[in-house]
Amino acid sequence: MGIHHCAPGEVVNLLRLNEQLPNDATFAIVKTDRMEVIRMFLPKGKKIPGHSVSGAITVHCISGRLTFNVDNEPNELQAADWLFLSPNQEHSLHAFEDSVVLVTILLAILPA
Repeated sequence: MGIHHCAPGEVVNLLRLNEQLPNDATFAIVKTDRMEVIRMFLPKGKKIPGHSVSGAITVHCISGRLTFNVDNEPNELQAADWLFLSPNQEHSLHAFEDSVVLVTILLAILPA
């Protein structure tokens, strides 16, 4: 059974969502042609190498602690911390604890 995606107008409580799912669940809460919102689980020690995305990104740390490198500058994120990235901005990360983050990607719209 797949994970339910949020419908327009549907309320999602991120704290209850975090309690209702297995800690290791990573999934898209919603995806449209303009944005994607992902609840991402990062186990302790997980590293994601440097990369960039063509759209702007926000990262909201729901739980845990991780280092989020932006343009090779380290930023420590812990519960309730939030970070914004410009389109194509290089970033990488390392989870120091089991961590859950909410990632919002504003997808680039290509001209028709």
